[in-house]
Amino acid sequence: MGVNMMKRTIMFVKSALLMSGFALMAAEAFCNGSVTGTIVSDIEKNKEDAVVYLKGVNGAVVPQKVTIEQHHLTFIPKVTTIPAGSTVEFTNHDKIYHNVFSVSESKKFNLDTYDHGKPKHVTFDKPGVVSLLCNVHPEMSAWVVVTENKYAAVTDKAGNFIIADVPAGTYEISAWSEKLKPQGITMVTISDGNTAHADIKLGD
Repeated sequence: MGVNMMKRTIMFVKSALLMSGFALMAAEAFCNGSVTGTIVSDIEKNKEDAVVYLKGVNGAVVPQKVTIEQHHLTFIPKVTTIPAGSTVEFTNHDKIYHNVFSVSESKKFNLDTYDHGKPKHVTFDKPGVVSLLCNVHPEMSAWVVVTENKYAAVTDKAGNFIIADVPAGTYEISAWSEKLKPQGITMVTISDGNTAHADIKLGD
């Protein structure tokens, strides 16, 4: 076999392996399903900003990087959910000093006082619910809900949520809310390429 022929053969094999890898990833993504649902509560306003999450989903945890802004003396968003190991960038958009601190058991920190346009970073390394406060402005508050995996979502104003790209299986689905608690245990079964529906009941 000539040198040119050998090079072409090697390039062909590499291309074939690359394409098969892409095909495998696409097939896996296609086979995953999703879960949708709604928070069920007697108090309409408490349906928003709940965190719905799946327990016991196998797979590597991929950390994320998200931003929580301070603007008009408000944390935006009010509630954030991230998998363990993720980093939050706190950005001050107000032309005054701010601070971010937490005394929550799963993550205690204090970023001290910082000025407009100077972001600060915190890595949340274990699951738990973290309350955010500002010692300059006590009326400011927010929450970071750190989960064991990426399969979580924050509900909209109507209490709706969707968790996408979930491996097929049966999981416990639970929720966190600032003011309400889950009522009972909810299970959901997700099959390849399909969407399951699960309503989560919250109460006092």
